[in-house]
Amino acid sequence: MSLHSPGRARWRAKAAAGLLAAAFMTALAGCETVAGAGSTGISVDAQARPVIVFAVCNDHIDGATIYRDRTKADPTGEDTTVSVASWDAVSPVTPTTAMHAMLNSVAPSRSWSRTGSSEPLRPGVVYQAYGWTRDNTWFTGHVEFTLERLSRLTPGQVLTQTYIPSKDQDVDTVQSYEQFSAEACKGTR
Repeated sequence: MSLHSPGRARWRAKAAAGLLAAAFMTALAGCETVAGAGSTGISVDAQARPVIVFAVCNDHIDGATIYRDRTKADPTGEDTTVSVASWDAVSPVTPTTAMHAMLNSVAPSRSWSRTGSSEPLRPGVVYQAYGWTRDNTWFTGHVEFTLERLSRLTPGQVLTQTYIPSKDQDVDTVQSYEQFSAEACKGTR
């Protein structure tokens, strides 16, 4: 049989397809999936400063980050976003401690320590905040906000987004912390 026979060509094509499939499955098996531990909301304190709040439904989170989209003025990087500020929780934030683990982004309590550099929040910029674990196993869904949106909140109100399938978009939702926590963890506790 010739090296260029139709049978040999089919065998090589099947072998190549099999190797590609095996490589693809190996790559998928190596992918890590971060599980959702709950949701993140944003509120304000009595001085109208941003306060990140969490509804932790499963396991825990170890920290929080506020980020924004990268602009032309930022140094180039692989990521399309830029971390604005990040904090480590002194102790893990769990479903039972989440209500008391609110993070004032300007004047954090002793339960949080800022890590790395930070930049001040600016009007007109869209920010997102979320909670995470050090080992990248859990996260809380992010919340999107601007300083202008926060200016319409009063202390105790929590801003989140709700997906509306008929509009195929997220819309702002403002509710109490208790409603936020109950909605975020519906069916998980």
